[in-house]
Amino acid sequence: MVDESIIIDNIGSMFLAGPPLVKAATGEDISVEELGGAIVHSRVSGGVDYITSTEEEAYERVRNVAMTFNCGQCPGESVKYDEPLYSPEELKNLAPQNYECSLDVKLILSRLFDGSRFQEFKAEYGTTLVTGFAHVKGHLIGLVASNGELTHQASLKGSNFVNLCSHRNIPILFLLNTVPKASQCTSLAQAEDLGRRFKAQACMMATIACAEVPKITLVIGGCFGNDSYAMCGRSFDPNFLFLWPNARVALVDCRSPFADFLEEDENFCMDKSTLKNLEKKLENESTAFYSSARLWDDGVILPQNSREVIAKCLAIIKQKESQTLTRQQQPILRM
Repeated sequence: MVDESIIIDNIGSMFLAGPPLVKAATGEDISVEELGGAIVHSRVSGGVDYITSTEEEAYERVRNVAMTFNCGQCPGESVKYDEPLYSPEELKNLAPQNYECSLDVKLILSRLFDGSRFQEFKAEYGTTLVTGFAHVKGHLIGLVASNGELTHQASLKGSNFVNLCSHRNIPILFLLNTVPKASQCTSLAQAEDLGRRFKAQACMMATIACAEVPKITLVIGGCFGNDSYAMCGRSFDPNFLFLWPNARVALVDCRSPFADFLEEDENFCMDKSTLKNLEKKLENESTAFYSSARLWDDGVILPQNSREVIAKCLAIIKQKESQTLTRQQQPILRM
């Protein structure tokens, strides 16, 4: 019923019926916090977006939320901004080299945003995806960043946030670093969990495809599998698409044990030498430079230059917004 909701820990609660009705219906003794407290709705149900410890903190959070309404600036007003608290030059040492695990993306965010300030959206829910609002050289953006495997909760969280940015006409920055997974379903419970995850990812893909706001995608690590589609990869044709030199773009990771799955196929027949050549070909053709050489993206940028590049992209987007037409113009026909 609301765009964003805030709850105060140990004070706020939400439920359809209270503990007395649960006691009468089931005989179970349950407290208010266990039934519908702040922790439950911020981490499990996702019913609230922000959790605070005091009322004063909640009021401050309301002010911060109001700052993301994107009401616009007065014409000719100069934009003032703070430099990040941490030097962007440190990003060249933070570029992920091992794609078997995920780097904490907040280390990168603190070196990209003005004053290293970041208003995280649903911080306790779906933690493998980081979403929130920030400024890059005075420009307001929404952030969707990979922080691990894109789970069911993370996908629902991403859909909610992208829809919020679309309604407020806020450009979205995607930081893509997917973790390749090659696990098989060995039980009905795992199959049901995988189905729920894919449905949530499909919902996120549909939301991104329908969002009529500018999108900037920066691949900072791996770009593998279906997770890359839900994170506004090349297939969704973002307005700007850049890669770090260490980035990998492929359907599967060349270092993942995909050969084990091929060997289990009865119709599969390939000797080890051919399979090794296939792995080497995949490794060579999944590099960032192979992708850029074929104009599949807008280029490879150095990690330490990411803040400058993103700011230039946002300035171009801002300039395009100011070039609005009062009416639909017909093409000029010269006689």
